[in-house]
Amino acid sequence: MNRGFAIFLIVIVGCSLFGWREYERQTRERLYQDRVKLKIQQQQQKQDQINELESIEQEEKTKFKVQIPHDGRPETNTFPMILDATSSFDPDQGDRIRYSWKQLSGNKIRLRPNSSSGIVSFEGTPGEYTFELTVSDNYGKSTVITKTVQIETEPNQAPIVDLEIRQGLTD
Repeated sequence: MNRGFAIFLIVIVGCSLFGWREYERQTRERLYQDRVKLKIQQQQQKQDQINELESIEQEEKTKFKVQIPHDGRPETNTFPMILDATSSFDPDQGDRIRYSWKQLSGNKIRLRPNSSSGIVSFEGTPGEYTFELTVSDNYGKSTVITKTVQIETEPNQAPIVDLEIRQGLTD
């Protein structure tokens, strides 16, 4: 009986050791797979951030930036802007083209002379203004472009103090 129990115990311990080794192997494999997945996710997040920054950089490059010139008058806070699309053309000779300007964002402005002119102007205060221009021909074909104008505030520096102290006599 003792011999049968000893053999039974040896078989149980052997199976347990084999089972434990298999458990360790599977755990190592899962840990490795988790690390690989995490590394792939981190690389994807990094690439997404790079793509987003490149997109922002490209958007900033396409903005037309102007600054209100310093004129010594604090009440001056507007800047005249001209949007000119009159060089647009239709490659099909003889087609007439029409313009349609639309303000998408920014402080509300009035386009002069009107929003269907090839060249428009407006008085803008500091801020960003985004416009959509649709140029279409008399056959109904059209091209749409979006442009952003950024008007920056008038530059101003603080006064520089030059104070002299000296000894003197009073009368």
